[in-house]
Amino acid sequence: MQHPVSHSRHSKQSVALFKGLTEEQISAIVAAGHPRRYTPTTPIIRSDEPALHLYLLQTGHVNFSRVAEDGRQILLGRLVPADVFGLGSLVADTVRYIGTADTVTESEVLIWERNCIRRLATACPLLAENALRIALHYVGVFVKRHIALVSDTAEERLAYTLIQIGSRAGHMLPAGLEVDIKNEDLASLADISVFTASRFLKSWEREGALEKHRGKVLIRCPEKLLVA
Repeated sequence: MQHPVSHSRHSKQSVALFKGLTEEQISAIVAAGHPRRYTPTTPIIRSDEPALHLYLLQTGHVNFSRVAEDGRQILLGRLVPADVFGLGSLVADTVRYIGTADTVTESEVLIWERNCIRRLATACPLLAENALRIALHYVGVFVKRHIALVSDTAEERLAYTLIQIGSRAGHMLPAGLEVDIKNEDLASLADISVFTASRFLKSWEREGALEKHRGKVLIRCPEKLLVA
């Protein structure tokens, strides 16, 4: 039986964790992991739990979030195939996961136990370098979000968020690009209130830019989202 990574939607070389590695190195790293399938709305990791595993998402979508002090679940990002999470597992001292990962759809992941991935990273330093590059990419994403928070309007942030998540996690239909996402999750990603997000979505729907259904957004005319 072939390993899941060999028939997933992304090729081995397109996975940032494997960038620059030889086929032989990739095969050895993949063989050391354990595949697992999760049903929708299933937790994979929880924030503040010890980071004991590294995960590579192979199929499906995963929400990465954190619970605020007031109890609200704040979505930090939507993970798509080839994304990696649980990078704290590579640190010498045991650290804790910074967020919670819950499946949005049925998903497959490849999992490495902490001691295993650390041994692999020691034997293959480029693997550790790639993990650091991924971590820096995530930091860069949040830097951009902070800049947008102080320089862009709420409407601009929501439009950008919807287009970005559509390009990453949407699926094409004859009528447009459909994204499985709730209003509160869009609001979290755009750093605005749910009320404000709902107001803009309704306005865009009246203008024909999109259609809103329960838990879904159909982007019909993305250029209309960017009109102030």
